[in-house]
Amino acid sequence: MERSRDHNAGHGPGFKLGVVMLKTCFPRLKGDIGNPETFPFPVLYRVVEGASVSSVVVEGDVGPLVAQGILDAAVSLARSGASLITTSCGFLGALQERLQDATGVPVISSSLMLLPFLRALYGAGRPIGVLTFDATRLSPGHFGPWYDSDLVIEGVEQGRELHRVVSEDLPELDRERAERDVVDCALRLIGRQAKTAAIVLECTNFSPYRERVAAVTGLPVYDLVQAITWQAQAMGRRSCA
Repeated sequence: MERSRDHNAGHGPGFKLGVVMLKTCFPRLKGDIGNPETFPFPVLYRVVEGASVSSVVVEGDVGPLVAQGILDAAVSLARSGASLITTSCGFLGALQERLQDATGVPVISSSLMLLPFLRALYGAGRPIGVLTFDATRLSPGHFGPWYDSDLVIEGVEQGRELHRVVSEDLPELDRERAERDVVDCALRLIGRQAKTAAIVLECTNFSPYRERVAAVTGLPVYDLVQAITWQAQAMGRRSCA
């Protein structure tokens, strides 16, 4: 089953973002993929029943029923006119090819799909940091063919706010404490590898804190919202503010 929520749908023809959403209740701050105010263009949402955080943030493959629900939601978005399809969880990068094949429209399943670009940009052998929701569960399979030994991965699972609220699907989030969790995660990462060239935010819930992470680390920080913005611009549509 799936639910739809269309934002700015009355804008008429043009670029539309389609987002496959996990079924969650925790707050989605502006800047998060799940908050339609993040974007100035129409956003189509499909919420997949059964796709919880616990069923998707797993070390191995997503279960077949959940995977099929995600694929069905993506096909529904394509049929509804989505110009670009994405998901609300970076762990779904493992489904990139299946989503692409099923929909026939551009797909960015995860910010991890940025890694080939960053490798070309910064060069082979340069450490690239990945901030993730759970480093104990993020595995090479989530990166598709783009995993390499020069990635430095750090997670927020030891934080006190963001991981707890998201994993327990709680209705309230302390933004300052959540930001501190993400910043501390970034500082641990560069503490482990001072030569890190850039940071990728795997988790879509980290995007509201992207600028703070960049300010604290002094590094370029990339996320899914940026990738969506670039695609919207490439297609000649209005860009994100």
